Amino acid sequence: AESEFVLEGYVDTRETRLEGPFGDHTGYYSLEDEYPVFHITAITHRRNPVYATTIVGKPPMEDCYLAKATERIFLPLLQQTMPEIRDYWLPWEGVFHNLVVVAIEKEYPGHAAKVMNALWGLGQMSFCKSIVVVPHHVSLKDGLEVLRHVLNVVNLDEDILISQGILDVLDHSSPEPLFGGKMGVDATGIEKASEVSGQVHRRHLVPHRDEITRELKELDQRLGSFRVVEMNTYHLPFLVHLHKDGTVTGPALAPKLMDNPLLSCFSIFVTFDPWTDLMDDSMVLWKLCSNVDPKRDIVIRSGKLFIDATKKGPEDGHNRRWPDEITMDPHVIERVKKRASELGIQQFLP
Repeated sequence: AESEFVLEGYVDTRETRLEGPFGDHTGYYSLEDEYPVFHITAITHRRNPVYATTIVGKPPMEDCYLAKATERIFLPLLQQTMPEIRDYWLPWEGVFHNLVVVAIEKEYPGHAAKVMNALWGLGQMSFCKSIVVVPHHVSLKDGLEVLRHVLNVVNLDEDILISQGILDVLDHSSPEPLFGGKMGVDATGIEKASEVSGQVHRRHLVPHRDEITRELKELDQRLGSFRVVEMNTYHLPFLVHLHKDGTVTGPALAPKLMDNPLLSCFSIFVTFDPWTDLMDDSMVLWKLCSNVDPKRDIVIRSGKLFIDATKKGPEDGHNRRWPDEITMDPHVIERVKKRASELGIQQFLP
């Protein structure tokens, strides 16, 4: 009685049809696949019905607020099973199922690992690809604070758990559908305050950009422009473009970066496709969440971490078709702008 529309019909579980590609909330066109068919026998609606809809695409988009609602609605249910959880956060760039940050009341060593594994076995949380666990005093309302805490606390050799399990049907990064690598990060340890204070720690002795540029060209011609994430933290990230040519995998280049004396100030290296804007924090996090299979694309060695967030192909052991990013037709963009102007909401457009 409260519905705007009612669709009546039936589904024959033995019948499927090809659907797709379909622009989805992941920011990519999900690939064609066989899906069940709904046969409609009747459509009814109330007088002057409201058709509610939302637009999806590269985050942030309208559906991001559904992720926020999901957080708040399901937190009490998670706490019924795991009362040590104080809060959790689904970053928009994680598109619901690629990243969750959990704040817990830590009670014993290994507590974070217990929470990770429990979440990976709990309902739709089992689809989550990466879980970061922080102490309850870290504010999940401040993404920068969370990042600083993680970079100051994590022991890259001991606090990262690489596992595997089921994945969302829309995850395109795993070598096979519905199953792939997972990563858990235990950031509940003690901050390395004495090693972070001031600018005296060796990790802060960053070479000049020209030196780094020359060194990258000598290391490998496929390495391009880069970004130093300038944060006064124990771990310093280094983002770099990788021009893949179908002959080399990202992890194969990891030793060149991780073992280079000039780059010794960095402990986290991430490679991206040349078209990724490394100065766009949201884009960087989205690619990092979307394009990585932790079991295949991550190298951890001697206190260093390498992550390949580029598009994958057969040379990477990825024989599935890689989906295209969602794009909007210029004509549609102009129509949206015109309509927004008519409604007086053009100030909300990017």
